[in-house]
Amino acid sequence: MAVFIKSLEVINKDMLQECGGKASNLGELTGLKLNVPNGFCIVAEAFFNYLRSNRLEEQILNISRDIDYEDFQDLEQKTSAIRSLIENAGMPSEVEEEITENYQSLQKDKLVPFVAVRSSVAVKDTDISSFPGMMDTYHYVRGKSEVIKNVKRCWASVWSARATFARQKKGIEHAKAIIAPVIQLMVDSEFAGVVFTINPVSNAREEIIIESNWGLGESVVSGKTVSDLYIIGKGLLNIKEKRIARKEKAFVKAEGSGGTWVEVEPGKVNKPTLTDEQVRELCRIALAIEEHYGCPQDIEWAYKRGVFYMLQARKANIITE
Repeated sequence: MAVFIKSLEVINKDMLQECGGKASNLGELTGLKLNVPNGFCIVAEAFFNYLRSNRLEEQILNISRDIDYEDFQDLEQKTSAIRSLIENAGMPSEVEEEITENYQSLQKDKLVPFVAVRSSVAVKDTDISSFPGMMDTYHYVRGKSEVIKNVKRCWASVWSARATFARQKKGIEHAKAIIAPVIQLMVDSEFAGVVFTINPVSNAREEIIIESNWGLGESVVSGKTVSDLYIIGKGLLNIKEKRIARKEKAFVKAEGSGGTWVEVEPGKVNKPTLTDEQVRELCRIALAIEEHYGCPQDIEWAYKRGVFYMLQARKANIITE
């Protein structure tokens, strides 16, 4: 019986402290029979076991207690030293065996699968379930040794300068940070993006907002490019507004493995990423997720060969008066 691994099929939204916010919600979406890429979560205890096995806890504490948060260079230097400790330590054999076994179980047709190694975070004894954009995700990872290496990098990203500063600013003890990486089959998407079941700018609950771009969702969530924007009325799913961007760059699979930025083909630069029917189909999925959770949602999605895949769902940030 696995100790450090849980399949997405057995995870639900109430397993935040064990699996972090992303994995908990992916498990919940899997239970709703939505299209979620197959995968598993390396539970939080695996990270704490890793730190104990390599006697890293005291070393990390000694470095972190001396960080000068008013000096960015000092913050970056010391968090980099902590990340290096985590990335270069040895993986306990019992954890490595479980990761390897479950990674190999994703294999089909004798092909070694490409996966994404994604951060799933929480904070002990709180309901905090995300630090958007502060932890790292690795795309198109292939082979068991690369998976292990990128799990370590994902663990280490809990000590990114941004995440460390955010915890300090919010008064959260660093030792309470939970990270439980998710390993999922890679969706080599034609286009991808985000959908909000509330207008995040105006707070209009009767509107759905979709942003999309070619390639992976990184093209949208990174903020490095402009994306198509669709505003849809919830009642009739009528498209109230389309803003088709000039999409000159996209994030796609690099040669071999990993992801890279490329120039978009000239014929697709000004072409809409979504048809009107695809817009409505995505809205219907998003509204089903909102209904299940009972509150507005911020959802990441990808599209490949006629199928919308759900990559993340979390409560949308609502602007209060």
